[in-house]
Amino acid sequence: MPTPAQIMRAAAAPKPPPATPEEALADLHPHVAAWPWRFEVYHPGLREVLPSVQAFCSAVIRREQPRRWVSLLGPSGVGKTHVLKQALACLQSAAARGHWKIPTPTGHRGPQMAHLIPAVDLEDFRAARDYAKYDVIYIEDIGSGAALDKGAGAVTRNRIAELLQLRSGKWTLLDANLYRREIEQQIDGRIASRLKRDGSWMVEVPMGVPDYWDR
Repeated sequence: MPTPAQIMRAAAAPKPPPATPEEALADLHPHVAAWPWRFEVYHPGLREVLPSVQAFCSAVIRREQPRRWVSLLGPSGVGKTHVLKQALACLQSAAARGHWKIPTPTGHRGPQMAHLIPAVDLEDFRAARDYAKYDVIYIEDIGSGAALDKGAGAVTRNRIAELLQLRSGKWTLLDANLYRREIEQQIDGRIASRLKRDGSWMVEVPMGVPDYWDR
C-alpha cells in the first residue's frame, strides 16, 4: 500500500503527454481547444509548437500542479512572439469568462497577468520582485539587451536571471532568440536548467527554419 508521502508525490507529478494527437486534443480544456489559433502570418513550421502551448494553457486554467513554464527558443522572425501572445490572450479570455479563478481564503479573485519586455520593464530594480508575484507572465525575448558584457546589458541580464529564479514553480511563458545552451552561457545556467524542470514545456525551433519575412 502506498504511503501518504507517495500519494502526495504522485498527485503533484505532471501528467504524462498524450500518446496520440487525438488524445492530446481530448485532454485540452474546452476553452483552449476552441480558441482560434492563427498560423497564417508566420512560418508554417512553427505549427509544431502548438501542442505544448495548448497543454500549458489547459494546465493553467485547471490549476494543475506543479506550476510550470513554456518556452519557445530559436531563430528570430518565425513567430514565437505571435504564438505566445495568443496564449496570453487565450488565458485572459478564460479568466474573463470565469473559467479560471484564483481561490482565496474568502472566495476567488481574478488572475494577475503581464507581458514584459525585459530591456524596458525591468529597468526598475524592484521590478523583478514585483513581477514575481503575478499568476502568469509572458517574458518576450529574454535575450534582448542581455548579450552585452557591461553597462545596461549586464543590468538587464542580472534582472532577467533574478526574475526567472523567483518565477520557479510559477506559471511563466517566455521566448528567446537563443537556444538553451546559449541561455546557459549568456544569462544564467540555473535558468537553462529550469526550462525543462518539473515537466515544463521547452521547444527549440530548428536552425533551418528561416525568417518568415526573408523571402
